[in-house]
Amino acid sequence: MDFSLVIAQFLSGLSRGMMLFLIASGLSLIFGVMNILNFAHAALWLAGAYFCYTFWYLMQGYGFGLWVAIPLAALAMAAIGWVIEVVLIRRVYDRELSEQLLLTYGLILVIDDLIKLTWGAEDKLITRPPLVASPVFFFGIPFDSYFIFVILIGVAVAIGLWLFLKKTRYGHIVRAAVFSREMVGALGIPIPRIYTGVFVLGIFIAGLAGAVQAPVGSITLGMDTAVIVQAFCVVVIGGFGSLLGTFVGSMIVGEVYAFSILFWPQGALALIFIITALVLIARPWGLFGTPMRT
Repeated sequence: MDFSLVIAQFLSGLSRGMMLFLIASGLSLIFGVMNILNFAHAALWLAGAYFCYTFWYLMQGYGFGLWVAIPLAALAMAAIGWVIEVVLIRRVYDRELSEQLLLTYGLILVIDDLIKLTWGAEDKLITRPPLVASPVFFFGIPFDSYFIFVILIGVAVAIGLWLFLKKTRYGHIVRAAVFSREMVGALGIPIPRIYTGVFVLGIFIAGLAGAVQAPVGSITLGMDTAVIVQAFCVVVIGGFGSLLGTFVGSMIVGEVYAFSILFWPQGALALIFIITALVLIARPWGLFGTPMRT
């Protein structure tokens, strides 16, 4: 195999893996702390992409329009996440998993209809600024310059989450609540407030992921259906609630998909599902998860 082809596929897998990490990290964080399986995570990710389009459209005459639209979309989704947690998610903290899934699946239907009513059924397209409009070359291989931005954002989010969980007081409280929320509550720390903060952070990251995804191609209805399956594969492989596991799982899925396109293009997704099944058989709690999360 030509070395340049290997490099090209590796870079493609790296950018795809980073995009999956941005999507799956919020999903894993919410489940790891709150034990809530948010099935509507990808629908909120898609809403983030549409919000990015709206903010970009309002500022498209300015060169910085996209760079401002991305954080604004993430903040808008964080606000929506706060409303969803306070009004809905808080009611099912102690309910069965089936009831949580029913609620979050209902959210998918509501969010999808709201997207249709607000933005219509037509595809949306964001024009990239000149800074990321042209390819760059690695070892003579053209590579989409926007994907360098995607990779940098993914690395920044990974480092930021690690610093938050490991080096801040609030992060230590969040980690303690994972293992014993009763003990944390006994210390006078309000658990609902912690959960609200974690959920808002998770949806902020989902909105950021959607906004970063928006300029990659056209924004279309149904994008969330395809991405949620791969996001769940990532967290299953890495382990629910594990930041390191989510990062490693994203890289595995991204690189496997990129290289399988060369040898078995029609079975690229099937190969990811096979790896996910093998991990579930060998370690039901994932590569970096813990048995308490089975």
